[in-house]
Amino acid sequence: MSPSEPFPAEPVVDLAQLASQLERLAARAGAIPTEPGLGARVTEQDLRRLLSAAIRLYAAVSEQAARDIVPIDAEVSTTDAVVLACALLKARELNPFDLALWFSRTRTAG
Repeated sequence: MSPSEPFPAEPVVDLAQLASQLERLAARAGAIPTEPGLGARVTEQDLRRLLSAAIRLYAAVSEQAARDIVPIDAEVSTTDAVVLACALLKARELNPFDLALWFSRTRTAG
């Protein structure tokens, strides 16, 4: 598929269903973080796989759209967003200066 071709419709439908399931799952995990159960079953490896796939998807879709896409909804707290942003920078051995270079490259969110 070339960058100008839209993504096939079928996977998008599956992605919407998956996103709804993940929202419910995350709400349950966040609501009972100290109780054994769902939160205890989320492994670092599973979380890493999920975030990696979501990040690659975000990058591909925003590149195809030729604009930055707002990546989170209003329910994500500023603290949670910054915790993830810092973890992503550390994971790739980047620092705030590196981030500033990339930040100046970004397009307008839409």
